[in-house]
Amino acid sequence: MTIKKTPRRRGKELENALLTAAWEEFQEKGYNKMTMEGIAARAHTTKTVLYRRWPKKSVILIMAFRKFGPEIRMEPTDTGSLRQDLFNLLSGPIKGFKVLGEETIRGLVAEQIGDHISDLFEGMMTPESNFRKRILVILKQAEKRGEVNLSQLSDRAITLPILMYIDEVLTTGFLTDESLKEIIDDILIPVLTKGE
Repeated sequence: MTIKKTPRRRGKELENALLTAAWEEFQEKGYNKMTMEGIAARAHTTKTVLYRRWPKKSVILIMAFRKFGPEIRMEPTDTGSLRQDLFNLLSGPIKGFKVLGEETIRGLVAEQIGDHISDLFEGMMTPESNFRKRILVILKQAEKRGEVNLSQLSDRAITLPILMYIDEVLTTGFLTDESLKEIIDDILIPVLTKGE
């Protein structure tokens, strides 16, 4: 395939062209058929330019999704129910999963296992992570309503929603409303409300 000559691009202009090409390639061909060669051709550049920034197609697709995909909101709510608040928080990314599709999520997980798996989950487990802070907001609200007793919950119990979330994505390659409701009802609520 001949590379069309374009004026030399640098910095943000080049990055935007590459991410736009990756997103268009994904939209047209799907994850399994998109290639670094196709992205480079669409962006009128070479694979070398792509590989300098992103080592594989999963990484560039994650970056393109962050730029062009739907906004994923994971904000704590106060509905008066721990169950509903957990569902509202944890279901935020499901909209993105639906846009990407099962094939893509499974491909991303399979390709990311190892050196770049943290790109998928962005340090969700660290004490200072926004995800953990949001779970604590929900648990403190539930404590005020008498649903949980935070002093009785170990650090592992507090991070359990994050662990279950990651486990579901890694083991099944996807996340649905139905599987999330099952995780909340069968695992999270019994653990978080124990003794109450």
